[in-house]
This record gives sequence, structure tokens and C-alpha cells, in this order.
Amino acid sequence: MRFRIWPFVSISFCVLLLLVPLFAWIVSQKEAEIDTKTRRMHQLYHQANDAITAIGADVYRAAILLREPPSLEDRAVVQQSLAKFRSGADRHLATLFSLLGGAQRGALDSLKNELTNYWQSAARASEETGQSNASTLAYLKERNNQRETVLEVAQKIDALNTANLRLEEQQIETQQHALRHFAAGATIGLLLLGVVIAVGSTVYLARLEGISSKQKQRAEQAEYELRRLSNQLVRAQEDERKTISRELHDEVGQILTGLRMELGSLWRGEADAEFRERLDSVKSLAEESLRSVRNLALLLRPSMLDDLGLGAALKWQVKEFSSRSGIPVSIEIEGDVNGLPEAFRICLYRAIQEALTNCLRHAQASRVAISVVQEKDLVSAAIQDNGRGFETSSLRTRGLGLVGMEERVRALQGELTVSSTPGVGTLIRIELPLLTVHQEEGVETKAV
Repeated sequence: MRFRIWPFVSISFCVLLLLVPLFAWIVSQKEAEIDTKTRRMHQLYHQANDAITAIGADVYRAAILLREPPSLEDRAVVQQSLAKFRSGADRHLATLFSLLGGAQRGALDSLKNELTNYWQSAARASEETGQSNASTLAYLKERNNQRETVLEVAQKIDALNTANLRLEEQQIETQQHALRHFAAGATIGLLLLGVVIAVGSTVYLARLEGISSKQKQRAEQAEYELRRLSNQLVRAQEDERKTISRELHDEVGQILTGLRMELGSLWRGEADAEFRERLDSVKSLAEESLRSVRNLALLLRPSMLDDLGLGAALKWQVKEFSSRSGIPVSIEIEGDVNGLPEAFRICLYRAIQEALTNCLRHAQASRVAISVVQEKDLVSAAIQDNGRGFETSSLRTRGLGLVGMEERVRALQGELTVSSTPGVGTLIRIELPLLTVHQEEGVETKAV
């Protein structure tokens, strides 16, 4: 079973095309995830920092409010303000628990206890009147100490929050570094896969091109051999026709001529009427046979093609065709066609003969015109009829006659074209270059 690589190349290309968007999607998702996490981390940090700052501000405002014991008239206002500050601090503390409750639970509990003690101390201080006695000073000192403790705890939480932010940033940086490694690895992998596919495809295509080139050379060699054999076959056919024509003309023709002469000598003797009648019939039969043999010899290879030239042979052929078919044929010859080499004379004679035969069989024409023109470096022939014509696109297969014409023309490096229009007729044109013949003659002259 022959191994085929193209399915693997196709699959590899498909995998590569799928991996590129897949890796791009994975990298984009990871980047979006890291970006979301970064924004959320900074958002949590700022929210926690704002809550800690707000708690410190409430504690400071309470401390400022209780710098001195309130008077009897201001005690209700101070207590109301303290309740407001405590409510705000509790709300911000709840925010801290929701943001940092998992990682800093102990520090938050400590802050909550210190805030509770501080607000209780502040509440007791707000109940004191404006008397400057030793107990009031002790409360104030205790409250200041608790405030410092609360603020220290808040600063610790702020420091932990900042440290947590740095830790989160390090983790994000680690993830970004890992993502960059993944993207670089994926890119290198895709590039390697693409290089492997490209190299494999190039090698495979080069191998196919080599095989195709060898097959093309074989096909050209086979075509050359076929043409050479075809040309040899045509030459052998012409030689055989020439031999058979000569044999028919010389041997059989002479025998029939002698038979007719003998019958003529018998005619001079004495014989009855019945014998003379039979002798006359045999003599007529012999003369008819002689004419048939001569016509057959001329059709196989007209001696006038060698004796009188191409022009006379074509005119005789046209005359014979018209007498057999009843189709009038006109012929025009320009130039010295009789001086053409034998191969050209035979090619033109046989091509025109085959064209006339096809016209009689298929064209249903009432008139045929033939022209043969020899120029300096070209001899051309055109056979035009007014038959029914045909669509040249529908001419998929060609008969042996047309193929033989093409082979004869191609052997002389010529060109044969067939153009036809339904209802108008058909034109067959033959062009044979004489330049190669002149070059060969010049080379032979120089060699002599």
C-alpha cells in the first residue's frame, strides 16, 4: 500500500490553525483574569485603607470633642456626637471585617475590643461635668491611652493591609511571569510546528516535483518515440504504397496489356459469331481490369508525383475526385511547389487527399476550393468547403484520417488547424515551415 503524506500535512495545518487561536484565547483569558484580580486587589486595598482612615478620623474627632469635660448644657450634644462617631466607626469596622476578615481576623478582633473600650471610656467621660478634679483627669488620661492604643492597632492593620497588597502584587507578578513563559513557550511551539510542517511540505513537494519531472521526461520520451515510430510507419507505408503501385503498374499492368494484345490477335483469326462475342466480352473485361489496376496504382502512389511534380498530381487528384463524387473542386497553386522536398510533397498530397475524402463522407458540400501557396520560408495549403460544418468544441475525438494528417504535418514541424461553423462550412489550413529545410541544406552544403 502506497504511503501518502498529504493527509498528515493537512491535519498538521488544521491543528496549527486551531492551536493559534486557542493559545491566543488562553493568553487573553489569563491576562483578563490577572487584570481583574489586580483591579479587585487595589479596590479592596483602597476600601480597607479608607475604612481605617475613617475609623482614625472618628477616634480623633471624639478625642477633640472630649478634650475637656463637657458642661452640663453641652453633655447631651456631646453624647449625641459620640454616638454618631461610634456608629460610623462600627460601620467602617464591619467593612474591614468583610474585606480583611479572613487574613487579619485576630488584628481586627483586637481593634474591635480596643474600640469598644475606647467608646465606653468616652461615654463615661461625656457624663462628667466640667469640674477639674483628680478623677476627671484620670478618666481623661485613660481615654487618651485608649485612643493611642486604638490608633496603634489601626496602624498595624494598615501596615498589614499594605503588606497584603505587596504580597498580592508579588503573586500577580508571578502569574504574569508564568503567563509570559507560557506565551513564549506556546509561540516557540507553534513556530517549531510551523517549521516542521513547512520543511515537511517543502521536502514532499520537492519529491513530488522530482517525480513529476521524471514522469514528464518519460512522457516526452514516450511521445518522441511514438512520433518517431509514427513517422517511420508513415514512411514505410509510403514506401509500401510506392512498391505496390509500381508492381501493379509494371507487373500486373503489363500482364493485362499482354492479355489484351493476345485477345486482339485472336480477333484476327477465323471464328464463329459466338466465339467472337465471347472474345469481345473477355477483351472488354481485360481492358476494364487494366484501367482499374492503373487507377488503383495511381491512388496508391501517383507516378506523376515523382515524374511531373506536386502541381500535376494535385490537379489529377482533383479531377478524379470531381469525376467520382460529382462535386466541383477548384484549385489554385502559387509558387514553385514542384521543387519542394519529397517529404513536403507527400505530406501535402496525402493531407489534401484525406481532406477531400472527409468532405465527401461527412460535409455534404456542393463546392470545394483548394489553394496551395509557397512563399520564401513557408508553404501553406487551405481546403474550404461549403458543407454543413460542425461545432469545433464538440469535436472531442478525431478520426484516424485527421490524426494521420496531424502526424504528417507535425513531423515536419508544421501546424494544422480546423475551423468550422455549422451551416457555413469547414476550413482546413496547413502550414509547413521551410526554414529548417533551408538550414539543413546549408549545413549539408558546408559539409561538402
